[in-house]
Amino acid sequence: MQPQLQTTFLKALGDPQTTKPLQKVIIENLLLLAKSLLRVDPIVKELGQLIDSVKIDGEQKESVSEALALFIRAKGKTITAPMQE
Repeated sequence: MQPQLQTTFLKALGDPQTTKPLQKVIIENLLLLAKSLLRVDPIVKELGQLIDSVKIDGEQKESVSEALALFIRAKGKTITAPMQE
């Protein structure tokens, strides 16, 4: 179930039509999900890819960056060294 939620949250966060209030809800739920995950590298990788993509605009990139920062703050110790770079 967790990988499905992870995929759903990340797709919704990367959807250009996602509104700011909905992005906040997605980020909150992604952080709740992170508490139960042992491996967080896939989420960190996908968030980084979203930031680098041309699929979303500047305001949405800010939200994804915020999600990545909060995620690193919450689960930073479990991120592998190669992914940290």
